[in-house]
Amino acid sequence: MEPIRSVLVVRLSALGDVLFALPAVAALAQSRVAERIAWLVEERAATLLEGCSAVDEVVVFPRRHPARWPAHARAMRARRDPVTVDFQGTLKSRLQLALLRSPRKIGFSAGVAREGAERALTERIEPPSWARHRVAQNLALLAAFGLAVPRRPERPALAVPSAARERAAEFVGSLPGGGPLVVLHPGTSAFGEFKRWPPERFAALGDVLVRRRDARLVLTGAPAEAPLVQAVHDALRSPAAVAPAGGLHALSALLAAADLVVAADSLPLHLANFHGTPVVGLYGPKDPARTGPFFDRSRVVRAGVACSPCTLRRCRDRLCMDRLRVEDAFRAAEELLDGARA
Repeated sequence: MEPIRSVLVVRLSALGDVLFALPAVAALAQSRVAERIAWLVEERAATLLEGCSAVDEVVVFPRRHPARWPAHARAMRARRDPVTVDFQGTLKSRLQLALLRSPRKIGFSAGVAREGAERALTERIEPPSWARHRVAQNLALLAAFGLAVPRRPERPALAVPSAARERAAEFVGSLPGGGPLVVLHPGTSAFGEFKRWPPERFAALGDVLVRRRDARLVLTGAPAEAPLVQAVHDALRSPAAVAPAGGLHALSALLAAADLVVAADSLPLHLANFHGTPVVGLYGPKDPARTGPFFDRSRVVRAGVACSPCTLRRCRDRLCMDRLRVEDAFRAAEELLDGARA
């Protein structure tokens, strides 16, 4: 069977979900079913794909620049990819597929797709019952190419510019002490604010990691999360450094260099997990079976309240996060740190 001339992958957003699609795209590239793979993505998430060996072309949808939408629409109409694969499965990917002239448009069936996205497809895939995690659901779309669906794919390599790695190494080298480098990331997206662990709990965990493991603490956060990072810093009794601003590549390089990352369900948690850095995921409203760390060297800590996980998008009574105990997070951190040294 001759290779397909080109496959266009559609996963526009969000950052974590673009990352979750990467194992499937990497497996598709490794299979050599397609001669070329292009990826349609929004501007904000395009940085994740820079230098990605599995992708031959990154096509950026200028979502934040409506004046450029007509030109984008014309470019989509002019494409002649024989196959398009919709990993997004929402209305906004459906609108993109309506512009495309691919004879084959593959995506999720109505059980996974939302907002009628399946109506734009020529082939609909229902993931097997075991494929609960979003990474596994994405991998299930490989069946449309006649490929076996791997339950445990290889960890895809994330490209980090050498300059970012050098700056991260310089920053880490400037930290006093010689204990494990532990990154605490207290933030989440603004949309997922109800997934956050209280700042004083992060501080208490950091203090015990310094006291018991001689940890070197680094706090990370987006510019908009500066007050949250400062709240953790102020509550700490132990010294901690705040990572310098530098964008997604700088964060990725720092996470790759860490000995441990502790975070709620957020991009840094998954970015570190994809790098192979040990991670402790703090979970409350979201189901870790669907959005937890996918690869090994990871632990999930939960409070075990009856209402968790849930499907709410907002909650004024965040018992699932407020009751998550410092001692449980520390125990998970110790297990990972001991495993890293074994």
